Amino acid sequence: MDGKWGSIHTTALHENTVAASALYNEVVAAEVCEVLGLATEPRTVTPGRRPVMEIAGVPHELIRWTARRGDQIAACLAELEHEYVTAVDDDGEPRFLPVVSERARAKLSGIAAKMTRPPKQKARPLTQLRREWKESAIRTSKVAIDTPVPRLPRSGPGSPPWST
Repeated sequence: MDGKWGSIHTTALHENTVAASALYNEVVAAEVCEVLGLATEPRTVTPGRRPVMEIAGVPHELIRWTARRGDQIAACLAELEHEYVTAVDDDGEPRFLPVVSERARAKLSGIAAKMTRPPKQKARPLTQLRREWKESAIRTSKVAIDTPVPRLPRSGPGSPPWST
């Protein structure tokens, strides 16, 4: 620090966004697990890529229920990628290379997210939202949900905080 006013070094900030996000997610998961007496476990989503951490014992069907939005985006992205690689100009020549680059995929992914975003709904009471989420989770995942936390595997010794 030289004591002078300046601006944030955006390049350094941008380069560390993924690392900062991963660290944040890890800290939140660790604190939630500590407070509730739960454990995390790695799950491979894409072979060859780093596994994601999840709360141990949560049924896969229930996890899939929370991934509906991601599935919508992935389906739209596949359509956009197909349009991208098959696009032709006025002369019938391919407009792009027959392979989608990582840069193009990132842009198309953002477009897919915007295209599939549902319209905003009116605010509803939290009790109503929780009831709707519970009903949707049971209907979609076929997993009976009452109070799943006490049935999940524990980490560390001692009784969970909700048993006192």
